[in-house]
Amino acid sequence: MRTRLRASVRRASATLLAMLALVVAPAFAAQSLADDFVEAWTTRDGLPHSTVNGVGQTADGYLWLATWEGIARYDGHEFRLYRRDDVPGLGDDSVRALHIGPKGDLWAGSARGGIVRWHAGRWDSRPPVDGLITDLLEEPNGRLWVATARSGVVRIDPDGRRISINAAGGLPSDTVNALARDTRGRIWVATSLGLARVEGDRAVRATEAGLPAGPVFSLFALRSGGLLVGTEHGALVDDGGPIRLLHPDLAARTATRIWRDTAGTTWVGTNNAGLARVAGEQIEWLDAPEGLPNNRVLALGRDNEGSLWVGTNGGLVRLRAAPIHTYTRKDGLADDFVRTTLLTHDGTLWVGSGQGLDRIDPTTGAITRVGLGTRLADVSVLALAEDTSGDLLVGTFHDGVLRLHDGEVVDDVTMDDGLPSNEVRAVLAAHDGRVWIGTKQGVVMHDGEHLRVWGAHDGLPAEFVQALHEDGDGGVWVGTSSGAAVIRNGRARPIDLRATDAQYVYSFVPSTGGDALWLATDRGLVRVDHDGSSPHRVARAEGLPFEKIFAAVHDAQGRLWLTGNEGIARLRMAELEDVAAGRRERIDVHLFGRADGMASAQANGGSMPAATLDDAGRLWVATAIGVARLDPEAAVRHAMPLPPVAIERFEVDGRERDPHAAATLAPGDHRIVVRFVSPTLINAQRVHYRYRLDGLSSSWVDLGDSREVQFTSLDPRRFHLRIQAWVPGEPELSRGGLVFSIEPYWWQRPFVWAAIVLLAFVLLAVAYGARIGQLRHTERRLRALVDERTHALQVQTRIAERLARTDALTLLSNRRALDQALDEELEHLAQGQPVALMLVDVDGFKPINDLHGHAAGDVALQAIADVIRAQARQHDIAARWGGDEFALLLVDCTLEQALTAAERIRDAVEAIDCEPFAPGFGVTASVGVAWSGGEAHSASLRTLVPRADEALYRAKREGRNRVRAAVEPEPTI
Repeated sequence: MRTRLRASVRRASATLLAMLALVVAPAFAAQSLADDFVEAWTTRDGLPHSTVNGVGQTADGYLWLATWEGIARYDGHEFRLYRRDDVPGLGDDSVRALHIGPKGDLWAGSARGGIVRWHAGRWDSRPPVDGLITDLLEEPNGRLWVATARSGVVRIDPDGRRISINAAGGLPSDTVNALARDTRGRIWVATSLGLARVEGDRAVRATEAGLPAGPVFSLFALRSGGLLVGTEHGALVDDGGPIRLLHPDLAARTATRIWRDTAGTTWVGTNNAGLARVAGEQIEWLDAPEGLPNNRVLALGRDNEGSLWVGTNGGLVRLRAAPIHTYTRKDGLADDFVRTTLLTHDGTLWVGSGQGLDRIDPTTGAITRVGLGTRLADVSVLALAEDTSGDLLVGTFHDGVLRLHDGEVVDDVTMDDGLPSNEVRAVLAAHDGRVWIGTKQGVVMHDGEHLRVWGAHDGLPAEFVQALHEDGDGGVWVGTSSGAAVIRNGRARPIDLRATDAQYVYSFVPSTGGDALWLATDRGLVRVDHDGSSPHRVARAEGLPFEKIFAAVHDAQGRLWLTGNEGIARLRMAELEDVAAGRRERIDVHLFGRADGMASAQANGGSMPAATLDDAGRLWVATAIGVARLDPEAAVRHAMPLPPVAIERFEVDGRERDPHAAATLAPGDHRIVVRFVSPTLINAQRVHYRYRLDGLSSSWVDLGDSREVQFTSLDPRRFHLRIQAWVPGEPELSRGGLVFSIEPYWWQRPFVWAAIVLLAFVLLAVAYGARIGQLRHTERRLRALVDERTHALQVQTRIAERLARTDALTLLSNRRALDQALDEELEHLAQGQPVALMLVDVDGFKPINDLHGHAAGDVALQAIADVIRAQARQHDIAARWGGDEFALLLVDCTLEQALTAAERIRDAVEAIDCEPFAPGFGVTASVGVAWSGGEAHSASLRTLVPRADEALYRAKREGRNRVRAAVEPEPTI
């Protein structure tokens, strides 16, 4: 939450306060706190507890908070909580006391008496005291004073010696609320029953005139030697004379905290009335309605960037002057959603919003609502312009263009007069007195009597008009939702922006030399020549922080101000021209946003003008929450050097290591994560980072706003991680880093590698000799292997040949083998040996296959083959002729012997039992026999097969299951 700290009047009575608030508040808006604003953090924003008991900043830039949940550290981005499990010696998570010592160390005390110190990036502790610690104070010599809620004060000397000072030792009470050390080195003690100071090892009650009886809650030692005292009867000043009230309005307020800055301004936190600022006779208040999370103030302190931090019972608050001040409905604006703002020649600033029109005095900030009780009361204002007569032209959402003279509507132009639409987003009063009106249905020229309309059919790239501009030659430039056009001599000519990818044109600004025009678009800035040619785009790649630019305003100092959804950007116009001309690669840009006082970083666009400069050079910007006023000179003064980059987390394989200790990582440590930050509390969102890991690379790696780097599988060696931080547009660099080493495994060490190399040479020599012997042995083995493989190949060949001549089912010779045997028997016949051929055909085989399947048929064939094999002699050849036919070649036998063998085969086949594989079936065989007997009949051997086949078919024709012999042919003469 961000809001202006508004002044209030002296709170004499509730009635008087209510009356004066209406009359005096606008006048106070011009006082010194007019530009201050409040930022609040609660538990919703990551604050670990809503009650902030103490606040302080260490020299490294971190902000530290004492809460009931532990010690919180804030780096500008997030809170890190340290609890008793994280801080040895803390003893309890509840922490009330927090103190920054003269050497920059942080001291904290817990509810159980634990005392801890943050020193050089580490925690250490002191032995605890008895009871809740309420305050701590370190002297320059290292002596530590500890205030408790029930045991008085404990003094801890640098050598560890302790002295307790309590009620028995002179304190008004054992309940101590605060401590202070004045310029004379005296220790002051605020107790529940009054004020005391320490003298030696005892305490003496303070009896200064004017000091009221009762509890004292806070103390602050003045540089002048005096003391500020916060009591239940207000804030008191003890500066050598009688003690007096700091301000009469504080008389009835309990001053829980009191603090004075170097400018002499005193800040007083109260128990239930919020925060008071006292400067001389003037008092101003900040309370819950004005931005405090809670009216009970428990802690005060200013950081080194000038911000005042306030700890309350409901959260943390930062109060500071900022270059930007935002005026909202709380300040009197008609509406927070501001669309347009314009400065007229009389020095008046006009602000148009969704709920009406306001007039602001830029000097005092006083806001006046325009048109209350008239048609202007709730009009939605989209555009503003001043004509040549000084009248104000107001473009509206529903009511066309209204002309105002002395704040009164004296004329209007609407659809009734010829406007194509009553929605007017741009108005231009040309030098020749004509008025140009941009509507959502085209652009209109009004000369006082007549209207002329240009639309898409007249050359506009689109009819939704949101920007108008008159160049030095009187040409009117028109920005639309789909590009731009220029109207000269009544003719509209579109500008070709296709090469730039720009579509929406929101505003125009002349170039430095006036020979070109810059267009603010949704793709950055586009420069076009005076005639609309040679478009050149400058966008994010050239340094712009955002590309959708609503307004571009050129000031007298050569600066160009851009507005967009991410805030306000400042750059030098000369640098922009250099980039467009190729003389420079990037532009230095400074971005302003919420951290600089904007209630919303979202500027508004699509209306004209969306930003304007006042006579003092201040920029006024229409935003989603109010109108933002940026003081360029305050923005320059606000540049602060960044603190050194701090290593916040050093994690190795998921285990956190101490980043401040020399880190030597074990062999095999794989994943390294380093988180870092330059803990600036104002510029946190602007800071960019880059890193270089010496030992791995010599190049810098840009991280943008990322604050973490990761490394995996690094080789064993020493590394130096260097980190740089900077705010774009500012020259100062902040640096930091971390040195770590990764130990090698034993086998990665140099002496091990040297031994390995030596051993390798020895082994190489041994291996060479062994290799020679092995090659010789291998040669002998290969020769034996070749012989063995050759023999095996021959055996395999014979086996293959045998398999090629064998029937796979019956294991009898196949027909090929039988044909070869018949050819060989020609030799037997030549030697006078008779030969017989028997062909056997199975009767009744097909029904077995059809009814019982081929598996049963295969069993039947195997049984028949066994019968034939059993009847064959050793030198006979039995073969499967094909299908259910078999053959038997009998050598050196008579015809009678052949017929006898055939009958035995026929009987044996008929006797085969088919029940196991074909129940109810039986098989028989028909046999045909052909015989050739002797040398004189050698020619008849070639007819054995056809004659045996003829005898077989004769046996089948005669009834099957019988043997028939073929008649031997007569010899041929």
